[in-house]
Amino acid sequence: MGGIPSYVNMGGHKIFYWKFGNGNQKPIVFFHGLLDESFGFRRVVKELLNDGYPLYVFDLPGYGKSKLPLVKYLFQIDVWAKLLLECLEILNLTHVCLVGHSMGGLISQHLVLSDPNKRVEKLILLAPGGIPHPEREKMRKILFPKTERQVVLLLRYLYGEEFPEPGYLFRHTLVTIWNDKPNEYLQENTLRREEEIFFGEKMKEIRIPTLILAGAEDQITPPFMMEKMKSYIKKSKLVWIPKIRHAIHLEKPDVVATNIRFFYKR
Repeated sequence: MGGIPSYVNMGGHKIFYWKFGNGNQKPIVFFHGLLDESFGFRRVVKELLNDGYPLYVFDLPGYGKSKLPLVKYLFQIDVWAKLLLECLEILNLTHVCLVGHSMGGLISQHLVLSDPNKRVEKLILLAPGGIPHPEREKMRKILFPKTERQVVLLLRYLYGEEFPEPGYLFRHTLVTIWNDKPNEYLQENTLRREEEIFFGEKMKEIRIPTLILAGAEDQITPPFMMEKMKSYIKKSKLVWIPKIRHAIHLEKPDVVATNIRFFYKR
């Protein structure tokens, strides 16, 4: 789609991103979710390409081409938020419209709350994390699948019943990738520091205009959690996409892009 593959040099390791578009408009920055990478935003990016926005689509630290040293401490949500904020500083990005899906939405919140120079002007959260799920153990098993059967279950939670059954090779590959050390470290660190990572009412400190976009049938970040998040973030608006679960950016990229475009221009 004409993107430029690029790296931010962090001193000893690099963070990868795709850059699309040019011009002097305010940049839109994308953070993907758990077990995903920048490629997951391809359909939304395609919808926005002709609008002329500068788009920056990152591989989160430890994902895709953003390799990290295999040090357990580094695989933490708030550590990644600080690394990504440093990326924005190095790239000299200001007046940013930050878009985060799922775990990327949680990282986006941490970034906004730790950003002394207020580089992020608007926040768009797509089916975001941030509030502990009441069925904690069930969600842990779903989000960190150990078997091929559990991989299929996770895909159902992401896409719904109409998602085609994945083949053996695809299932086996996903189990292997999703059970490597980085994801194991992330899981352990997140559970150990759950109250610091999923900060609930601390979201009240987010005071920039925020759009929460969510699937009406999502069970990973279900409606009651999205309603609670809206009540915490005072300058927020909650928009539902009907008949969609968690992977809203893949199933309804046109709807997501339309909402990004409208919110960006407000």
